Amino acid sequence: MYDYRPAEIPPVLTNVLMSLQPDDAGRLASAFRYAAAAHAEQLRDEGSPFIDHPVSVAVILNEELGCRDVDILIAALNHDVLEDCDWLCRSDVAGAIGERATGFVEEVTKERVVAAEKAARDERYLEHLWQMTAEAKLLKLADRIHNLRSIPSANDHAKARRYLDVSRREFYPLALTVDLTAARLIAEACDAIEEYLALVGHA
Repeated sequence: MYDYRPAEIPPVLTNVLMSLQPDDAGRLASAFRYAAAAHAEQLRDEGSPFIDHPVSVAVILNEELGCRDVDILIAALNHDVLEDCDWLCRSDVAGAIGERATGFVEEVTKERVVAAEKAARDERYLEHLWQMTAEAKLLKLADRIHNLRSIPSANDHAKARRYLDVSRREFYPLALTVDLTAARLIAEACDAIEEYLALVGHA
């Protein structure tokens, strides 16, 4: 059963709210509380509360990529709920955040498969990236930027190398077709991972 737990708006999200019209800001605040409740018991690989990740993605979209489309920002806050919260279905999410935002969430959501099929699923997903709408591509690029920036904190050298290779091969070319600022941010994050790997002797 879905357990709603009201959460305080984090300071980093306040600036995003202030950039929006009042009605849109209210929708975004509600979407944050929904995502915070859905991810309440979950942690990232580096041990931080999971909700910090989607908040960071929304902040990247708004402050670094100049996104003011509230449905994209709402989708950013909830972009992992269908993938990581198996008690939620599409209708639950759509009822909470709206149809358009849920559509973007669906576009960036990986299908659930057993462990043995994840490699093939991930290859299909990389092909799917190019078929997404422009809005979903921008959302996925912001997600990738934050994941890349978080890699050193996870202290997983193999994961760092995988993320670096896939980002340079797949996400950077995609970004060049979507948003040049996103492309620059991905390139900078990849450079930082290369420096990290060199520092720990895994270059």
